[in-house]
Amino acid sequence: MRKIIYLNGLRGLAAFIVVIHHFILAFYPALFFGSDIQTHLKPGVEAFLSGSAFNLFYSGNFAVCIFFVLSGFVLSHKFLLKKDYAILTEGATKRYVRLVIPVAVSILLAYILMKFNLFYNTQAAKVSGSDWFGEFWTFTPNLMDALNQIFIGTFFTNDFAYNPVLWTISIEFFGSLLIFSFLALFGNMRNRYIVYIIGIIFFFQTYYLAFILGILLSDLMANKNLFIKKFGKSKLILLGLLLLGLFLGSYPSGRGSEGTVYNYINIRYFPEFDVLCHVIGAFIVILVLLNSKKMQKILSFKYFLFLGEISFTMYLLHFIIIGSLSSFIFIKLESHMPYADAFLFTFFLSVAFIITASYLMYLYVDKKAIYLSKSMYKRLFQVKTN
Repeated sequence: MRKIIYLNGLRGLAAFIVVIHHFILAFYPALFFGSDIQTHLKPGVEAFLSGSAFNLFYSGNFAVCIFFVLSGFVLSHKFLLKKDYAILTEGATKRYVRLVIPVAVSILLAYILMKFNLFYNTQAAKVSGSDWFGEFWTFTPNLMDALNQIFIGTFFTNDFAYNPVLWTISIEFFGSLLIFSFLALFGNMRNRYIVYIIGIIFFFQTYYLAFILGILLSDLMANKNLFIKKFGKSKLILLGLLLLGLFLGSYPSGRGSEGTVYNYINIRYFPEFDVLCHVIGAFIVILVLLNSKKMQKILSFKYFLFLGEISFTMYLLHFIIIGSLSSFIFIKLESHMPYADAFLFTFFLSVAFIITASYLMYLYVDKKAIYLSKSMYKRLFQVKTN
């Protein structure tokens, strides 16, 4: 089955937005939190931008929701085309091994950096004013704790202190199991769209809603739903929906909606309203992408596809690099040049290093993890034939 390459391009773009998001949180926190106390631009500028559609360029939570909807779509796509239950067994069997090996490398890297006192985020945070950034890697490293986080904590007990971005891994892991279980139970049901509605209601306002919506998208596309076919022909509808999806994706999650245009859509009794907006926004954007040849062409551009290939390793490594190398470079530069110049130098040098390190980890770790997970499945479940 051919890979839908433009979805990989979207994944790469989303991963890079997460990288930008963490640079903003570390060095320009007012752009996220909307507080003039932490500002490094003219008074009021960062607070205004934090509550505008500009924050779409560094909306890390929206990017994560794109990951989750994509997982729902991609992990269900093959089954919904072939209706072969062995596909679900294979996917569920491989998932833990495929994830745990790259996760282990990232945690062990953070452990080593902590042992040699190579994290400089607390010093950088004192300069940037990002209290959030200064809270990480302040504990005493312990190898047994690191190993526990690799095999248990990251996946089952929300313990991800060595690599804070791993908060998404347990959601991704259980979301994947939700996908396989959902399809095994209801994938061939004639009236399964009723179950989709029940799933949407049950997981409403959680990240797991993204996985259900991803399966729904995949189901509609795999079965060539007539509504989707007609809908995809209207460029005006696609443009309107894309703008709506991006607007919802830019809903601020670091500050309240008071004083912003988003206050008009805020529903007060939904405490996680930003999550709901980002999930629905991600769903709409991917729906439009699946029906837009122009967007597909853009996201099939080789640089987006390259970022897509290294997206998982870039996600795992980037924050560790920001807390160590980037913080060190920034501290050294900031005392000799204006703040903005020091940040830009730090950002571009760091991005080059992050991409290089991510590519190497993709070649020597991530691809090996994929191969090992496939090999394990074949040994456990595939019957040898003479």
